[in-house]
Amino acid sequence: MHILVLGGTRFVGLHVVEAALAAGHRVDVFSRGSSPIPPGTRHVKGDRDGDLAGLDGEWDAVVDVSAYLPRQVRASAERLSGRARRYLFVSTAAVYDADRAAPPAREDAALRTLADPTSETIDGETYGGLKVLCERAAEEAFAGEVLSIRPTFVVGPYDYTDRFTWWLRRVRRGGRMVAPVDPSLPLAFVDGRDLGRFAVRLAEGDAVGAVNASGPAARTTWGEVLALARDVTGSDADFEWLPEAFLRERGALPSGLPMVVPVPWRGVEPFALERAHRLGLEHTDVAATIRDTLAWHDAHGEATAGMDDETEAELLRAWDGR
Repeated sequence: MHILVLGGTRFVGLHVVEAALAAGHRVDVFSRGSSPIPPGTRHVKGDRDGDLAGLDGEWDAVVDVSAYLPRQVRASAERLSGRARRYLFVSTAAVYDADRAAPPAREDAALRTLADPTSETIDGETYGGLKVLCERAAEEAFAGEVLSIRPTFVVGPYDYTDRFTWWLRRVRRGGRMVAPVDPSLPLAFVDGRDLGRFAVRLAEGDAVGAVNASGPAARTTWGEVLALARDVTGSDADFEWLPEAFLRERGALPSGLPMVVPVPWRGVEPFALERAHRLGLEHTDVAATIRDTLAWHDAHGEATAGMDDETEAELLRAWDGR
């Protein structure tokens, strides 16, 4: 197959490229060229915010990993309509309306809407709704030939966001540490390598519509993941589980503690994965994800997320003195 990846130079896109090359496919990468172009690929230089002239070839499938705004998807999909057989859009599980989609959220669950669908402000309130509109923009140009892949938090090597990695580094450092809400709080994430392989498998097939892409293989919680990280790193981390109200009062939520999404339910899988498993989603063992993420970070990553030591110490002092 000949696959075009829109944004294949970082994190998820790089995992898609590597998986496609490993499967023996020809891969073109559309990007501005500001990040290194993966070896073994052909660079199609351009900018999806204006310069799409390079998108003049023919491809079997397009994998779009870099769009956040509907106009970006609309422009690229319209340009590629008739030049590619199918369009895979990497969306997000944040498209689901948490107030109307009871877990486990299936692909036909209620989706978010935006009060102002013309808004291009990307934040926690608009991100999911904008991705819904992105999915629809792709479908308008590639009617009946679009598959929207809806991952949860993506983690693993190449993760420049540092969200998951910060937790691993903090556990590895050991000692008493802030932990979010309670050990039973659900935590859903997918290893970027699994997502890359899954996207390529989907590009090789003919499935359309939408598909969740979550993990791990079995429902897991913050308590289980942090305990596993402690075992993997051999640390003496001691978890202090602080309630949501206290964390919000002190400003640790919604920012400060990455990936923490308090929910009113426990004990159920957040996202339905039956379709994903039928279509070939496989899961890396979480312990391996932890080890490999830390190894990559130690060699290449930067500390950009999470709570600094002083803020965490103050939070624990406030908890002790409540």
